[in-house]
Amino acid sequence: MSGYDLGRLTELVACPECHAKLVLVGETGENLVCSGAECRLSFPIREGIPVLLIDEAETLEGSEWKTAVGDSLPAAESGREDES
Repeated sequence: MSGYDLGRLTELVACPECHAKLVLVGETGENLVCSGAECRLSFPIREGIPVLLIDEAETLEGSEWKTAVGDSLPAAESGREDES
């Protein structure tokens, strides 16, 4: 396992597909999940290293995605930066 705090990593990286915020999920941080409602990609973490390759990601169903990121996002956040 890496000595780096993966929670801090989410402040530095974004989803490679839609550029939305990534959320660390799982009790031991098994995945980084895109907060973008249209994207819903889940990126694996292998041996402490996030694999941010779109080809390696899994698209979550809507209910799975809401469960994974629901508590991590403010109610009004849609996963995109200011769209104006």
